[in-house]
Amino acid sequence: MLRTLSRTALPLLACALSTTACDAVPKPEGECRGSHGAQSVVWPIDTNAVMSSYSHYDGTQGTQLGLAYIPDGAPELAGFGVDILMPGEPTVAAGAWTVKLLRQGQALVSEDLSRIREWRAHVGPFTDGFPAASGVPVEGTLTLDRLVQGDGEAQGRFVYRYEDGGELTCTFNITDRFYTDDSDWGGGGGGGWDDDDDDD
Repeated sequence: MLRTLSRTALPLLACALSTTACDAVPKPEGECRGSHGAQSVVWPIDTNAVMSSYSHYDGTQGTQLGLAYIPDGAPELAGFGVDILMPGEPTVAAGAWTVKLLRQGQALVSEDLSRIREWRAHVGPFTDGFPAASGVPVEGTLTLDRLVQGDGEAQGRFVYRYEDGGELTCTFNITDRFYTDDSDWGGGGGGGWDDDDDDD
């Protein structure tokens, strides 16, 4: 199975090696809004959300959207989000495209594997799966409004639809550079996914 270094390791390394790589990086924007089981939620995007490249175990290269949201009001969740793996270096600039996601066992699978190779939902750092309160969606969609490679950005949304009729819509506007502010470097991180600054 593929497992990238970490959700933030490569972008952080780039920032550390360059004096300009992290200058004026826009803060990730977006939220998840809708149903989480019987609860209505609004979850802000985590500042660690980022677009990056990845290498699959079979040697192929691709683009990953690492999306993480902060599940306010759901203490049973350490986090919420998805790693979206796309073959190659796709570009979306002349109009949005949408891919349908279908339930297959305990996972969602893209209807078009040439666009979305793998949909890896997670409920915390290195914990794959969907929240127990909502279960696996019966279906979903990913819409990309814009995706530009190389000092670029990814904008869009994904939607989960559940058996009980509930729906969760998660929007994102992220870059391929890791966002940080001055307090992050001195204070130990810019979001809920950092798993290396705890004093245990």
